[in-house]
Amino acid sequence: MARIASFKGLGCLVTGASAGIGRDMALQLAAEGARLVLSARREDRLRELAEACRGLGAQAAYAIPEDLADPGAPARLAEMAENHLGHVDVLINNAGFGKAGLFHKAPRERLLQMIQVNITASVDLAHRLLPGMLDRNMGAVLNVASMAAYQPAPYTSVYGATKAFLLEWSGGLHQEYKESGVIISALCPGVTDTEFFDVAGWGNISGFINRRMPSARVATVGLDALRRGKMEAMPGFQNRVAIFAQRFLPRTWVATMSRRLMGGRPYPTRER
Repeated sequence: MARIASFKGLGCLVTGASAGIGRDMALQLAAEGARLVLSARREDRLRELAEACRGLGAQAAYAIPEDLADPGAPARLAEMAENHLGHVDVLINNAGFGKAGLFHKAPRERLLQMIQVNITASVDLAHRLLPGMLDRNMGAVLNVASMAAYQPAPYTSVYGATKAFLLEWSGGLHQEYKESGVIISALCPGVTDTEFFDVAGWGNISGFINRRMPSARVATVGLDALRRGKMEAMPGFQNRVAIFAQRFLPRTWVATMSRRLMGGRPYPTRER
């Protein structure tokens, strides 16, 4: 089974790098001497991050602003990343967003953008970059999913479904390429201290949502999954226990508990 002993010198593409888990992954990769292409929508943040990465020891750090809601963005990003790095050894599909509230009240265009960013762009990038990794018999793809992938997610139903896709897709690819030198892994964080809840529209953060894990810790778990060649990784012992316990409960019970946990939250208050 493939593993990554060190990220030093590896060409790494990180999407959604301007904040949260993606930013912390970029900083940790930089500290190991990786070569980086950083992508997100906010160019000012990306350029600041690229400079910080170079200061930490990245052999190279390039900022490429792209909005993956644009169907043409993955092709442009893959091409530019390979032009800058020579080839991409590690793809981190971190870009994604959610939308809170009742399904029928959410703007249709917003939901379709979510599917484009969370699913389609990740598949597109992996399909473009994976063949080169296989030819070199070395590489990795890390898809950032979520604990929401393991059960129905009332009031964020489309978001939860996109993360369930990433989890199952990653597991399938992991088994397909298990005998190669390429690692495919899914990172499934629980509640994390990022901008996610503000962007998704949760206007009143309280209860379990307020108990957030630092994004740097989540990033460490994700990169460690690639080091160890794991199919999936979930940060936090309590999170792992909670998901394991669901196996012994009827699915309708799990869905009902999820609805009660999320149902008291207010509907969306802001857009992306």
